[in-house]
Amino acid sequence: MAEEQRHKTNLVVVTPYDEFFEGYIDSVTLPSHDGKVGVMAGHMPLVLAIFPGVATIKNGKEEKHFVLSEGYAEIAQHLTMVVCNSAEWPEDIDVKRAYQTLIDRTKKIKEAPKGTYKIKDWQEAINRAKARIHLIELCGSEEQKALLEKLRAKEDN
Repeated sequence: MAEEQRHKTNLVVVTPYDEFFEGYIDSVTLPSHDGKVGVMAGHMPLVLAIFPGVATIKNGKEEKHFVLSEGYAEIAQHLTMVVCNSAEWPEDIDVKRAYQTLIDRTKKIKEAPKGTYKIKDWQEAINRAKARIHLIELCGSEEQKALLEKLRAKEDN
């Protein structure tokens, strides 16, 4: 291992469609069902269930945020492998689609008869939409934030 990488961990994030990210980093914070889990070089081995949410990569003074959907992470001393259904940078998020999914699936759950088998799928879609919207609130572009506010105002009326 090169000297500059000795205190870093290799992060690999893959989806069914591509390798989303690969590189040596200082740390990563991953969303799990029980909250956020921070990982640095030398972390004890762990398998972690990933819950839809915002992940943060730290490298020096630089921070990058992205959203993960459900999946899992295998963590070793110098490698963190995340396998998930989707991963997106803020600039790749379709704000209108995420917001509309949140509204539509919430409405479906409220109107569904008790015992509807699709409720779990709809709840998972809501969790993914909320994660995407949260990422936009944290570090989306001004245009994305303005569109989100416009959609919320329209829904309130």
